[in-house]
Amino acid sequence: MKRHIIIVCMACALLLAACGRKPPAPQETDRPPAVPLPEKVSGADLIRERVWRGESARTWLSLLADVTWEELAAPVREGFDCVWEACGDIFSYVEEQGQSLTEEEYQILLSHVRGLDGACAEGYNGMLYDLYVLNPARFARIALDQLPPDQRETALGGLLYDWGDCHDLDGTMDRAGQLALLTARLEEDRAGALAASPDVMRFDCQGQSARLLPVNAEGVYAVSYASDRPEVAAVDGATGLVTAVGPGEAVITPHFEGNGENRDFTCAVACRWQPRLP
Repeated sequence: MKRHIIIVCMACALLLAACGRKPPAPQETDRPPAVPLPEKVSGADLIRERVWRGESARTWLSLLADVTWEELAAPVREGFDCVWEACGDIFSYVEEQGQSLTEEEYQILLSHVRGLDGACAEGYNGMLYDLYVLNPARFARIALDQLPPDQRETALGGLLYDWGDCHDLDGTMDRAGQLALLTARLEEDRAGALAASPDVMRFDCQGQSARLLPVNAEGVYAVSYASDRPEVAAVDGATGLVTAVGPGEAVITPHFEGNGENRDFTCAVACRWQPRLP
């Protein structure tokens, strides 16, 4: 009997197929319903998702132009501090890109110096000095000409910390006087003349290193570097990498050739070892 039933079912299926009709598909009753996507995804949502996935700041930095740190700080995942992670990604991206950072990226970064509490964002002071060293003219143009007054004040205040330390600003000078000196320097940098950056370096232990960079160097076809005291600060003659060797002071001379002229610049290097804690 059971065999006859099976044969009848198979015959029905073959008949339906011959007529161009298919038997109804079995109904799935255990599939979860689709979750509708939000009608509008904010820039902060996109940044948080990309930071969470570990994507480079390259993929989301442009979105930061229209997003505040307060928006990014909104808790969405337990134990995930998006602002902290995003700042770390930005610092890594700046180091990776170096002088390839674009004008738009400088604009975004300099307009986001103010952090959650109204002070500089965590770690931004050091990154501001890096941005300045990479391209003083671009930094100066954006800070002086494009930022609104409140953002300009915050950006210059953040830069002043490391710039003032490297240039040994008089500790007795008030903040207004220090900012005036920094602003005067930025006004010189804004002209965009050929230069070597930075013009001063400070090292506090043996083995520390930093690079001297040619800036506004269009037309320069040959670059070399020399140290007057390699026992204090050694320099790679081809790459401009300066390494602290011993306590003291030295002068590094970058030599640029191009555009029918030779130009020498100087970088004052101070190696002052910090006492080790017991």
